[in-house]
Amino acid sequence: MRSLFFIAIFSIFLLSGCAKSGNNGEEPRVQCDDVASRGYLNVLSVNLLFKEIETREQRLKAVAEFAEKTPVDVILLQEVVGGALVHTENSAEDLQKELHSRKRDYDLYTAFEIGLPGVIGVANAILSRCEIDFRTTKRLPHATELNFRGHDIKLPRNVMMTRINIPHSSKLNIYNTHLCAACTADQLDAQLDVMLPFISELEASFPSGNFTILGGDFNIDRFRKDPFVERPFYDRIVSAGFIDAYAQNRSLDNLCANPGQADAHCTVGVSTLDAGGSARRIDYIFMNPEKSLRESRVVFNTLVDPGQTSVSDHAGVFVSVTLP
Repeated sequence: MRSLFFIAIFSIFLLSGCAKSGNNGEEPRVQCDDVASRGYLNVLSVNLLFKEIETREQRLKAVAEFAEKTPVDVILLQEVVGGALVHTENSAEDLQKELHSRKRDYDLYTAFEIGLPGVIGVANAILSRCEIDFRTTKRLPHATELNFRGHDIKLPRNVMMTRINIPHSSKLNIYNTHLCAACTADQLDAQLDVMLPFISELEASFPSGNFTILGGDFNIDRFRKDPFVERPFYDRIVSAGFIDAYAQNRSLDNLCANPGQADAHCTVGVSTLDAGGSARRIDYIFMNPEKSLRESRVVFNTLVDPGQTSVSDHAGVFVSVTLP
């Protein structure tokens, strides 16, 4: 009974943080009129490495600096963290506050994947300079556990959706997810069996041709064959009507094809914070339908480009896409 009580309390704590968007109690001045006037949207997806606590503040500052200078309009985050063990209520909110200190205001939606009640929770989050006027989350089938300082953390993964409002222009649907790592082919298949219909059903309620972005850490490498061939899972996403934005105007077969030699297209195996393992491309930003891509690059890729900064064991993916 006592454990159920703590689970209930922690669930309330997490849910109370899911849609938090203030800065020290104030509502952020979310406005993105410049997006419509310039005619394109800049999107960044990055996994924040929840285990790395000591350097988190510096790493969030590096993400904020990149978002400020680029500038980034939408930030998709995976491995957001909160709880007593990690000394923060919500690391996505910490990033939001850092951006606010730089006079860059973002609306925030956080969707926690409950871990150890009262101790640690891991989440996905979306930060948007444009107002979020609708948000929802779908739980994905449970697959794996993460281990943190001797604790096994059960993570029911999720896919989250926000509809952002670009003043004087249009509304866009943004999805963010973190699929299972070190799981079986059946478990990954089961997550796609829930995620793709969820997106399809939601999109059916919007006008045909609605501009949609799906990003995140998919843990899918087109070239990896051990312990199972992963390319069919990538193909499932593309077959659902999505375009691999980063791969536009590039040959897929040349993007991080050699696990023993990291290149500028890899998103893991390219950071000084990486614990090791082969180079892989598993972080993506997909679009539906195809749009004109202005720019795409992998960022925070420190082993290939020492001039960049490590913010995680993952590099980030950045795309700039022309608006409808």
